[in-house]
Amino acid sequence: MAYGFNITALPAYTDQLSMDLIAKAVLNTDLLSYTDLRTGMTSGQFTINLVDSELPVSALSCGGYPGDGQVVYTQVPVTIESLQSKTQLCPEDLRSVYQSAFMSAGTGNDAIPFEEVISESYAMKLTKATEDFLINGFGTTLGLKGQITGANGATVPAGAAAWTVQNAVSQALDLYDAIDESVINRDDIIIVCSPANYRTLVRALVAQNLYHYPAVEGNEVMMLPGTNAKVVMSSGLVNSNYAFAGPSKMIIAATGLQDELDSFKFVYSNSLDAMLFKAAWRIGVGVSQVNLFATNDLA
Repeated sequence: MAYGFNITALPAYTDQLSMDLIAKAVLNTDLLSYTDLRTGMTSGQFTINLVDSELPVSALSCGGYPGDGQVVYTQVPVTIESLQSKTQLCPEDLRSVYQSAFMSAGTGNDAIPFEEVISESYAMKLTKATEDFLINGFGTTLGLKGQITGANGATVPAGAAAWTVQNAVSQALDLYDAIDESVINRDDIIIVCSPANYRTLVRALVAQNLYHYPAVEGNEVMMLPGTNAKVVMSSGLVNSNYAFAGPSKMIIAATGLQDELDSFKFVYSNSLDAMLFKAAWRIGVGVSQVNLFATNDLA
């Protein structure tokens, strides 16, 4: 005779309610904070206006002025892209899963459980999208990877190669040494590489007993020992061996508003009976003098 509880028809219990929903971690870096950020840009394109002068030097003599020496004005165009992200969400789709425990008993679809957490997830992904734009651009608009190249005047060190534990220190130092000497002593020198190459460089430094250095800001920035250069990882370079080095404030980033929170919102649509997410922002990037930078020019 059977006795007790018969639970053979029930699946194994999984507690899906007691833990708060946590946004999935997204690799976010902040190259933007090192650039010269310009806000309030309204047009689709602006120019970086540059001026240079020649200083002819000759032996002292009497007489008039020689006809040499000039002041040269040039411009570097920067394209600002207007970007957006739109998503339509139907809360009714959540009725069949554990999320229904946090929903209203009514039939309205004008609220989403854990909206703040979902917003945080969107915000992190938008940060990464901005980083990707800075490095890779958008459509036909070039990012830094397409602008800081040997073909555009940046210096490419001899023997540039993919970083390994055996060569990463020398490769990073070669990039540093290839920065134009007119700016090498500035306090804003950075070397930008992928997260994987950053970790490779860390391992190479440890292997050479060069690990006794302080981190600058967490684990995404460190000083290259023996130099004034900060090594910065960028999520825009994931799966890339490309790296560049130079004065960060000669990288001009432009946006419409510094705070785009008014364009980052959830709204309920009566006509669609759904929640709509919308984010819109404007971003552009340019380099004032590519010839002062160095790059390994790798893919």
